[in-house]
Amino acid sequence: MPGQVEITIAGHPRWLRLARSAVEGFCAALDVAEQETQSIVVAVDEALSNVMQHAYGGDCSRRVSLSCSARDNELQFEIRDQGVAFNPLDRDVPPPGELRSGGRGLYLMRTIMDRVEYRREGGSNCVRLSKTLDPYVRPAQGEAGKTHGH
Repeated sequence: MPGQVEITIAGHPRWLRLARSAVEGFCAALDVAEQETQSIVVAVDEALSNVMQHAYGGDCSRRVSLSCSARDNELQFEIRDQGVAFNPLDRDVPPPGELRSGGRGLYLMRTIMDRVEYRREGGSNCVRLSKTLDPYVRPAQGEAGKTHGH
């Protein structure tokens, strides 16, 4: 299941729709189940929104990059920015019943994805969201779209 898609968008919320479409298209090309795809889209959208709000403080002139890659049964989504260091793993996430106006995105990312990693490289932040797909849930290569008659 090799593949990679990369886009760079301005750090303005209006471009989140484009990023969501890129993630949806990437997952669709790999025959990821619709429900799984929508969950992944939510997690990536939250990570991008955090960059815009926290790393860039609403400065819409800054850019953020999204890389979608696949290897074996693992999908990885990397979000890179040059904003203020913001490690989502440093934040405590309250239980769902106690969520305030903040923390929902972190809760969703950690709940939906199998791994959330953060690293600071020079002046850049990188958040990597990883999801391992169950190979028994995905159609076998070449089987997607086929119908079987009796």
